[in-house]
Amino acid sequence: MKIRGFGKFGNTLWFPVATLLLLLGLASPVYFTSISQDTLEMVGEGTSSLSTQAEQQLRENNLGPVEMILPLLSPAESAKFKTEIDERKNKNRDLEVSGGGSIFDLLTFREYFGGLDEYSREQKRFSAYFVYNRAATRGDLWKRLEESSSNKNVQAILASIPKEGRPGAFWAKVINEPNLSSFPGTKLIRLENFRFFPQRRLLVSVALRSKTEIDANASEAEIRDDCLAEARQTFASEDSLPRGFSLSRDGREMAMEANASVLDAADLASLDYPSTLSRLGIIKSGPTPDGGYEVMLGGVVGPDGKLEEHGRWLPYPMLVPMMVGTAMAIEKDYFSSTVGYELGKLSQGLLAGNLEAKEKLRAFYWAAHQLARKLNLIQMAEVTKRCPDLKGVFDLATLIRMRNRPLSEVAGKIKAARREISSLAPEETEEKKVELKKLYSEREETEKRFQRELSVVYAATLLSGEPSGVLSYVKGFPVYDADGDEVATVEALDDLEFAMGHGAEALKYLLQMRKPVHNPGPVLSSIQPVFPVVGGGLLTWFSHAYQKSAMFLKLSFFLIAGALFSTAIANLLPKPDYSRSVASPILRFLRNFTVGSMACVLILFLLEPTLLQTPRGQVSVAGFDFALANLLMSADDDSMLLKDENSLTIVTGAVAGTFLLLQLVIFVFCLLRISQVKREEADARLKVKLLDNEDTLFDLGLYVGLGGTVLSLILLLVLDVKQDALIGAYTSTLFGILFVAALKIFFVRPYRNHLLVMQAEQKRYEP
Repeated sequence: MKIRGFGKFGNTLWFPVATLLLLLGLASPVYFTSISQDTLEMVGEGTSSLSTQAEQQLRENNLGPVEMILPLLSPAESAKFKTEIDERKNKNRDLEVSGGGSIFDLLTFREYFGGLDEYSREQKRFSAYFVYNRAATRGDLWKRLEESSSNKNVQAILASIPKEGRPGAFWAKVINEPNLSSFPGTKLIRLENFRFFPQRRLLVSVALRSKTEIDANASEAEIRDDCLAEARQTFASEDSLPRGFSLSRDGREMAMEANASVLDAADLASLDYPSTLSRLGIIKSGPTPDGGYEVMLGGVVGPDGKLEEHGRWLPYPMLVPMMVGTAMAIEKDYFSSTVGYELGKLSQGLLAGNLEAKEKLRAFYWAAHQLARKLNLIQMAEVTKRCPDLKGVFDLATLIRMRNRPLSEVAGKIKAARREISSLAPEETEEKKVELKKLYSEREETEKRFQRELSVVYAATLLSGEPSGVLSYVKGFPVYDADGDEVATVEALDDLEFAMGHGAEALKYLLQMRKPVHNPGPVLSSIQPVFPVVGGGLLTWFSHAYQKSAMFLKLSFFLIAGALFSTAIANLLPKPDYSRSVASPILRFLRNFTVGSMACVLILFLLEPTLLQTPRGQVSVAGFDFALANLLMSADDDSMLLKDENSLTIVTGAVAGTFLLLQLVIFVFCLLRISQVKREEADARLKVKLLDNEDTLFDLGLYVGLGGTVLSLILLLVLDVKQDALIGAYTSTLFGILFVAALKIFFVRPYRNHLLVMQAEQKRYEP
């Protein structure tokens, strides 16, 4: 038995070289779908950390922000900061409520906001909303700001505060007005003296069914649908004139009266009936006291005759404190100058009747209320300063609302359980009380989880100054399961926390890249201590500075390492006794190259399993139009929604590329066998028989292609990877057919013809 190559020892040397290249590839922290932990650590080195941020806030006496950061610090740092915070609170009772601040912040809290009432102190209701509420309802903050503030944005907000009740509170009067609800047909109502609805009208349609007109066998839903169709039908007939009314306001009093002047030609000509027909909403629906049924449709019509969509404002007792508190916050620069300017302009637009300004301002007060409910005065002041514009405030409130949803759901379950227990007999409540106790425990755990997530969102905004970027990262985090939104959100917050642990620049880099943090796994983690030896630090810098080049270099390392391993193993294996020839050197090189490429692909899939997963909402498209594809694509599945109809996903490319590479490896091995037959020292007849003997090998591409198709269809049925498994099923068979056809038509057939000719010539000269 002979050893091929340049000796056993020489072939053995390829192994350490291949191992070194493999380690270099593994030590290169660059990935297609994620960001390396080493890269974040390098980027964030020397930048402001959470501990630095906490110390800066504490030096400024901002205790509230430090308390929010404490859960994210190490136990030793957290204990040190907490001790100092408790000492300061013991010296000054107001710090517990206000959350700290400078001497001017404390004066604002005491003199302008009026501190906090004793009841709220006892109940530990320290959120900013309760401070705003006391200032608006028991203090003179509103008056003092009107008289003393020279800030035009503040004055605009104060001028926009409704004194007569919540904007849009006229619908209760309209619904309960007998002159409207007792008579069917269309009504046009002009609004007068409503500051926030200038030149607006209400379009109302009423449909009634008396007790005698209702079919006794009809369900309530059928009756409602009949009335709804009748109410909408009145709008379809433009020949029938509506009845005219005017609704006027005098302070908090509203009066409704018939007004024929509303039906002037100018009013009716501007009404857009077709668009109004389908968009008008139900404002009242249900049985009447006399046993009949009524449906009332209504909406606000703008000066241009188009139906407008007006949202619901905060309840009036909450709205006024938030508006007064916002005015004071702008006066104290608790909002950025850009936000203050935007709010001032929107308030002016609100008074001018601008619908867009009104709706944006309404949304802002809802968002500000959500922040004021969860943060104390200085906590809210510090984080809103980091919001560069109004969108930042909206996005920050959206983040908090997203993470508060599970807590609200548990609270709703507890409320329903209490109501159910109160309606049961005492002997029937034991089991329900046990369930209620479990709900209380669930609420406690959910509250703890929310507080930590709130700390992550707060600290991320504080460090990055990009609340919109934080929201985009969380919402854009890849979701691989149909119901994996909650898991993805938690993982996104974990990645944000990890990045913050390495500094502000690491966090900003993560938000910029918008990719998950790579989890190295147990195998890669176990060999990471070796990376510094092979230049891991330099590779980390190179991967960050030149990402595309680093990815090319990493793939090259894997490819060459796989090729060298293949070369070494092939040369070290003993030559079989029945083998009488070797293949062409070029084909042997191609064999090693394709095996190395296959190894490269396998290593990539092991390092990044998500390459084989398609995020929900992104579907692979390959242009095939087979019956199975049509069947699957017609299914009502969220995971089949198209993100970009003209693009292939990474997963599709990975699946198709893997099958292509596998067929290429088989193709090269078949060429190697043909080359060996050519080099045999035998006559043509023997070579023909040898080729016939390799028919099974030459058909291996078909077998592998069909096997890949079966495997893909199994994955299609078992796993939630329909689109990519379908592409795998198509490409596996397709590549198998193409490569086997190319092999037999362009290589096997011509050589076999040549051998048959040689065989015929040999027979001619035989005796």
